[in-house]
Formats: sequence, structure tokens, C-alpha cells
Amino acid sequence: MKLTYEVKVLSFEEVHELPDSWSSEEFKEILESADFEDLDKLDSDELRHYTIMALQELEADEAAVLVLSFKLGNKLSAGQIQNLSYEMMDEILWEEYTDINLHKELYDCAVLLKWSFPGQFPETDAVKCVIEVVAKENEPLAKVDNTFLARLLANGMDDHAVINRLFDEQVDGKPFPESEGIIWHFDSKIDSDKTTITIYSSSYWLHSMDEVDRYTSTAISNHEQT
Repeated sequence: MKLTYEVKVLSFEEVHELPDSWSSEEFKEILESADFEDLDKLDSDELRHYTIMALQELEADEAAVLVLSFKLGNKLSAGQIQNLSYEMMDEILWEEYTDINLHKELYDCAVLLKWSFPGQFPETDAVKCVIEVVAKENEPLAKVDNTFLARLLANGMDDHAVINRLFDEQVDGKPFPESEGIIWHFDSKIDSDKTTITIYSSSYWLHSMDEVDRYTSTAISNHEQT
């Protein structure tokens, strides 16, 4: 049985980094790549600061190559990374790059480079959308995954929204692998009959949600589609 959900948009705001952008272990690996000495003497709360300092010892494009290679070295060639290191100084690659499923990683790279070179990289604008979801049938919420959330949010936007124009068949139920690149990060909290979900993505996909208050959806998760 396909459930119907009542969705209420609690908040919609601009953010400039994600909760999971960079971990302490990743900072350590970046510092190792930059040949930083005495790494074992650093406290965890110093790692971000020293990572930024280490990157600032490089030219901005060299730092971009290092960071991109760390995040995407197993997915892109050295030549592609070299090209991106220049392009990301002027372009919003987390919205414009052709491979949607690399958008989040490109955004994370841009965040670290923006911290390190504030005047040389674009502002890392993204969005945080908090919604409250209740199933009309008083059934438990479907499996919350990227596919379910991409469809759920698409149902709240009109037909002119990018996600609906590009992926109308996927929103309606066809396999939706691109949803992994559309929903960057989410957290959900169940409270009796309602679930509050915090979602992070790019403005490219979700900017129309800023005008939405309440709506209904019959979205299904990846596990429910046939």
C-alpha cells in the first residue's frame, strides 16, 4: 500500500558547510599528504587550523589539486583533477559539474579551500531544509533514504523545479540513483506519530522549497520500488 504523507516545512536556510564535511581523521590524512611534521603532537581540536595553515603554504591551485586528489583521486584522473583545480576558483562545481554524484564531494573540497583561501574561491552556499512528516494512515514512516527524500521534496515543488524537470520519471517511481548526489546529508528524529528530518543539499536542487509551507506526498523509498 502506498502511503500518503503530510509534510510541513519547518525551516529553510542558507549554510556554508555540512555537518560531516571533514573529520579529524581526514584532516590528519591531508596533513600527511602535505608532509606536515609532528602530526602526533596535535590535539584533535587543532587539526582543522593546522590543515588550513598547511594548505596556505601552497599556491591555491596546488592546494586544490591536493584536496581534490584526496577526496576524488579514486574517481577522477590526474588530468581531470588538474582541470578542476583551476575551474573551481571561478565556478560553482557542486552545482555545475556533469556527474551529479560527485557534487557533495566537490562541495566539501570547496569548503576546505574556502577556509584556506577566502578570497580565491567562490562562497560555499548550500541549503538546510527541516521538514516534519506524518503518514495520514498512521503507519510508520517508510524507510528514510536518499531516494525517498528526493521524491518527498520534489513533490513539494512545482513542475518547473529542476529536480522535476530532469527526473520526473524517477520521482514517479523509476530507479533513482541520482538521488545520492541530490541529498547530501540528512538526519531524522522520530517523535510519536511524526518524524522530523533535516536535509542538506545545494540551492540548485532545493531553492524552490523556500516558498513551500505544507503539502502531501506519496513518495516511496528505494526499498519499496519495484
